[in-house]
Parts: sequence; C-alpha cells; structure tokens
Amino acid sequence: MKKIFFTILVLTALGQGLLAEELTTYTAVTRGFGIKIFDGAVYAATDGGLIVRYGTDYTIYDTDDGVYRPDIKEIEKDFRGMLWLGHPDCSVTVYDIEKKEPFYLDDIAQSGVYELNAVCSSSEYVYIATSGLLARYRYNDDFNKYEISEINSMTGAVSDVKVTAGTIYISTAAGVYSIAENSPNINYLNNWTKISGLDAAGSLNGFAVNGETVYVLSQTGLFRIDGAGAVKETVFDGIDLKYGYFGGGEFLVTYEQVDAMVISSVPEDLSSAPQIIFGTEDEKFGSFFRSGDLIYFTSSGGFSFYSIANDEEYQPQFNIPKQKGIQKAAIDASSGRLIYLTNSHFSYMNTSDYTFNDSLYSAKATGDGAKNIHVKNGRVYICTWGAGVNIFDYNESDYSYFSNFMFGSALESVNYPVHPGIAEDSEGNLWVSNWGDKSNPEGSTLVRVAPDGTDYSYLTRDYFYGYDVFADSYDGRTWIWTGSSKQSFGTQDGIGVGVFDGVDLSFKRILISDGIIDIAADKDNVIWIATNNGIRYIDLALSPSDPQSFSLVNINTVQTGPVGNVIYDVEVNSINEKWFATDKGISVLSADGSSWRHYVPMNYSGSVTVPGEIIKIRLPDSSINEILFIEEEGIAVIGSYNGLSFLEYGKVFKTGEVKKNEIQTKPSPFINDGSSVMGFYFPEDGNSYDTGRIFDMKGFLVRGGDGGNEFSINNGWDGRDNKGKLVSTGIYKMIAYNKKDSSQNITGKIAVVRK
Repeated sequence: MKKIFFTILVLTALGQGLLAEELTTYTAVTRGFGIKIFDGAVYAATDGGLIVRYGTDYTIYDTDDGVYRPDIKEIEKDFRGMLWLGHPDCSVTVYDIEKKEPFYLDDIAQSGVYELNAVCSSSEYVYIATSGLLARYRYNDDFNKYEISEINSMTGAVSDVKVTAGTIYISTAAGVYSIAENSPNINYLNNWTKISGLDAAGSLNGFAVNGETVYVLSQTGLFRIDGAGAVKETVFDGIDLKYGYFGGGEFLVTYEQVDAMVISSVPEDLSSAPQIIFGTEDEKFGSFFRSGDLIYFTSSGGFSFYSIANDEEYQPQFNIPKQKGIQKAAIDASSGRLIYLTNSHFSYMNTSDYTFNDSLYSAKATGDGAKNIHVKNGRVYICTWGAGVNIFDYNESDYSYFSNFMFGSALESVNYPVHPGIAEDSEGNLWVSNWGDKSNPEGSTLVRVAPDGTDYSYLTRDYFYGYDVFADSYDGRTWIWTGSSKQSFGTQDGIGVGVFDGVDLSFKRILISDGIIDIAADKDNVIWIATNNGIRYIDLALSPSDPQSFSLVNINTVQTGPVGNVIYDVEVNSINEKWFATDKGISVLSADGSSWRHYVPMNYSGSVTVPGEIIKIRLPDSSINEILFIEEEGIAVIGSYNGLSFLEYGKVFKTGEVKKNEIQTKPSPFINDGSSVMGFYFPEDGNSYDTGRIFDMKGFLVRGGDGGNEFSINNGWDGRDNKGKLVSTGIYKMIAYNKKDSSQNITGKIAVVRK
C-alpha cells in the first residue's frame, strides 16, 4: 500500500518499510477506467491498481497489497461488502480492503478469451458481463467461497448488466433483454424477454437506474424501459450518450461535443435542458462520479477531480514510475539513482528514500526506440534502435542531453544507426554493437569507444547483426562476447567471441539457431546466454583457451530449469546465483548449480513441470524484462511492463564493516517469532560461504549436518532446529563454510530472543 500526495503538499519520504515485506512493487498508472463511491470513499480503477480517496488521504493498492493483477477495469461492492475488482481478461480479485485479504476468481479467463465489460451485484448474486457471455456468481456458505452458478453464452457480447426490483437487464448487440432474477433457468436466451421500442436507438452503450426504473443510454439518446417496451425521452435527443447515472437528485451523463468529452446534468425527473458542468479533451476519459461540488473522474492520468466551485482540475502525484513498459534499468552508484528505461523515455528513483522523480526524459529515439542503458561516471548512455547512442549528463537536479554516438549506416536501404548493445570492459572501454552495418564489404559489428573518446571499428566478416555485448576478464585477458538477434529476438548470426589485446580484436562466429538476447558470466567462469529458446552456457574451464578454436560443441543447453522459454535477461549476484528473467516469471539457479527456485505471479498456473520450488509472489507481470541487484541490501530489482518490484531475495551479505573471521546477523538480536528469517553478514575476505551449522553453547548441534539435515544459508535461518521446532532464547554458535571447499570457513555467535 503506497500513499499518494498532492503537489501542494510536502512529499514525505517513502520506502522506509521496504525491507519489512518480501516484495514491494511500484506500478505505473497511465489510464483510468471505472470509478465508484462507497460509504464516502472514492474508488478508482486504473491500469496500475486501485486508487482510494477517503477524506483528503489517497492510497493506491496494487499487487503487493494482494490485488492479483494491477490492471483493474471495473469496481463493484457485493452483497457481502467485498470489493470486486474486475480485470480486463474477466478474472476478478475479490478484495477485503480492511484486512487486505484477496480471493482470486479466474473461471471465465480460464474457459476462453473474453473481455470484461461490466460487474453488477444484486442482493444475492454478482453478474459479470463479458464480450462473449454473461456469468453469475453466488457465494457458497458451506464451502466459504464464490462460485459460478450460471453462464449464458447465448447472449453473445453483453455490454452492460443491471439488476433492480428482482429483474435482470442486459444490453447486447441484438438488443436489451430482461428476466426475473429468481427464474429457474437464465441460461436459455428464449426464457428472456426482449425489450421492444429500441429499433431507432442505434448502438446501445449501457444502463442507468433510478430507483426501480431502468434507462438505456444509446447512440441516439435516452430511452426509459416501461414493462417490455422502451420509450424515448425528449432530453438528450440525438446525442450519443456514453456513460451516466442517477444520484443526488440529478441525472449525470457523458457525451462528445466539439472534440471534447463533457459531463452534463439534468434533474432526475428529466424536466429541463441539460447543463454542461465539466469538459475535457482527454481522449482516454474513463468514467466519473460526483460528490457534492467535486467531479471525480478517470482518464489518461489515472485519477483526477474537478472542483465546480473553483473551476479547477486537480491531479494527485503518484510515487510510482511515470511510464509503462520498463525495458532496462541501471544503478548510478555515485548518486544512488536507479535509472529506468522505457521504449521512449527514462527517469529515475532515489534509492535513499525510494521516491520517484516526476520528470520523464526523452531518450531521443526513433522507431521502436530505446533498447539499453549504461551508466559511466554518472553519465547515462541510452542505446537506441534508430538514433545511435544518446548521452545525458545530470546537472542542477536535472538530466540534459549531452551528445551522441552514431556509427555506420546500419541498414542497407535506410540511413540510421542501430546500437542496441553496450558494455564496459575493465580498462574503461565502451563496446557498442553496430547492428546490420553493411556499408563496409566486410561488415562492422562492434565499435570501441576508448576512455579518451576515440572510437575504433572492428570488422567481423559474416557477422552483421550484433545485438547484445558483454565484456569480461578471464585468464588475464579481455574477452568480448556478442549475441545476434533481430529486434523481435529472432534468429540471426549466432554468438561472436573474441579476445581484445589492447589494439586488435580477434573474432570467432558460432552459428546457433536462436535469437540471443543477453549474456553474462558467473564467478566460476561459466558464460550464460539468454535466448528466445531457453538457456545456453559455455564453461570456459572445459573450452579451448583460444576463442578461434571454439565451436558449437562448446555450447551447452540447459535442458530443464527455467519456468519460461524466452529469456530476456540473465544476471549473477554476489553469491553466484544465476537469475533468469523469462516470459513466465523469474528462475534462479543456485550458486553450485544444483537447485532451482522460481518466482512467479500469484495467478500463475503453469502446466509444464519444472525442477525446484515454485514460489508465488505478488509480481505485477508474468513477463520480466530486467533484473539487477542492490547487493548491500540483498534486493533484486525487477523491471516489467507495469513497473518496478523490489524483492528481498537473499540473506547472505558481504560488507567491509564486519571484521575478518566474524559473523554478524541481520537483525541482531534475532526475534524468533516463528515467521521471521534471519540473515548473515560476512567479511569481504574473498571467500564464499553457502552452508552452515548452528550449535548451542553446550556444543550440541541444533541446525545443519549431513544428508537431509544440510543447511543452506543463502536463504537465511528461520530460527528452527533440525526437527522444525523453534529454538529458545539464548546465544548460539555458528560455523559457515564453502560446501566445495570446507577450508573456507568462519565462526560467529548468534543472539536469539524467543517471542
């Protein structure tokens, strides 16, 4: 749950409680949809979560608050007082907002591809109107759950549904139908009554209910349902009415006028001409609700309100990313800024207090835009698909355009440079991919920008489409790796590898039938390759010392492991875990390569068996684009379409503040309450510790050992012994060591307070 503040208020520091939860997510809000008022509180459905205004306070609820998907289209409160947050694919988060307890319904989403149009609750049922059917949920008291009681697919698309006076009304492409709610069979369309008198209505846009009277909003005006027929009202004649409702003694409705969307008001008896009370040119206007002198509405800003008395429009400031579609991110260690990149812009978060900057900076990209980001000496390099490499400086609390790199003509028939990859080697050289440059007969795939700014081009014969670039030091030499891919991650020229001697770059091409998206190296000198068809790897210890001798036989395939098949990013953390961002979630390979764990969204329903543990967390997306680490805090930063997530992934940290041969705990003392997990701080001594044993002060083994008792410390200690029982208050001794090399070991004491 994250607070929202007006620009006229002081923005207080957020994120102080970030580490108190396993996962914290900041979802971007760029579009608003349904809006309702219940018990004095305003509820707005947006593509970044549920925004609630109560009094003068604003709160946004998204996936880390229990909402299963961040995009919410419709809101309703049912007969049990539960919020129904309808998602576009017709799944629903049934939400107890006081307890932040959700229940997820995906019956409709699992049965077919439908779009949500409306949600309506009566005193006994909840109705879901979709692009292909009408569904009715009931609450099963015996099993304490919601379940579908009826589905009518004979209706086709249902644009709206309302229930009043014991009668159900639906609006379909074939017209308006009604049936008694207690009818024994609502699944058969012939049991419904078709409302006559709407032949001249044109398209039907929805309903508005005044007491027991139902009105139809249509392309040609307003119709009142009277029995089995409909009567045209004289007010709003010939006007295409989009959305409206009765309340507070008036009827309020939206329609287009002179390229703007306006809200008009008439008395509830429809006795006088309409008066326009608000207008906006926002093309993404969603819906509205009036409370006294304020008009609350949703639009491209997500949520706003208009004061009739002041004739002023107000929009809250959200502490969230300012744009959807995060592609890449980088941390500027010199300033503590986490810079995130979308297809066309970049902005940043201050990691000191987890507040987002309100400005969006153009990446100066054309076509499909920005592809990669790199930070060097505080300067930001943006790699683009069509505008070279754009460089930005940070001056006077703002980023400004500095200069640009452009190399080669890129595509044969189009003169624009495509540079999707960038990497920095240990000597400070920047290596930039020059995708598709055939201006030179032998081709130029790589460009090196030396620390003094001089650039050098490297010819690679039949390797034209370098996408990713990775620089690494191995065996005292600088190795340059490239991966070839189309913009859509299709197959191109395979893998390129070479050794840079300070002047020249040798280069070897290895053709594989996959699009290569990302490359990284772990601490065991294994090169990991992310592709559009799984994971490849090269063990340098088992490969020729000269890259010119490499061949396809040196490239291995991970047969089983990742939860998804498209791998968008691969990163290695300080404890040598390999993290893979996939199209189905995140897969992590342990430091020793022996086990997997997978982080997936709460609505994950994988049908393919994968090795290791499936961990459902409140991710806002299934498809993950980027992973990076804030190592000193054990935080994995996860970038995806909807925003940024911060996952406290590990419990083992290295720090220079811990003396040699010591162990410190996080926290200290450790409060053993049965749910908390303790982490460990080790010194920066060059050793790697992954296994441990814990003893009491009498020397008896409490946790760890051989076989099934082996204790992997990377995920911390839960305060339990080998039998699963919570240990008592006291001082305990710990030995941490490297499983592969027990000579790497360290000892320390742990203070435990049993709660």
